[in-house]
Amino acid sequence: MMVAAIAAVAFGGWRLLAPQAHKAADTAGESADAVIGTVNLAYFTAAEVSLESQRRATGSYVGTPLQPPVTLVRVDAASYCIQLDQPTQVLHLAGPGGAPASGPCS
Repeated sequence: MMVAAIAAVAFGGWRLLAPQAHKAADTAGESADAVIGTVNLAYFTAAEVSLESQRRATGSYVGTPLQPPVTLVRVDAASYCIQLDQPTQVLHLAGPGGAPASGPCS
């Protein structure tokens, strides 16, 4: 009888703690995704600053040097598409004024 009571208490404790452990894992995953998103946004922001500097200096986005992992895929005097190649995903930004989106430049 004592073993059954201990087992019931242990099972009840596990049921109470398991959702908290799952919630903590979800929160950690969300935090990691937020950090990755912030880093990716920083790459795009730095590239956009370079592109805008080039346009102000020359009147065109053509010829803007970008630092890896960002690549200038499509460019003309008035627009561009930059691509961020990461090991787990590819993102692109069509600009000026665009927002990062999944997938490569089209």
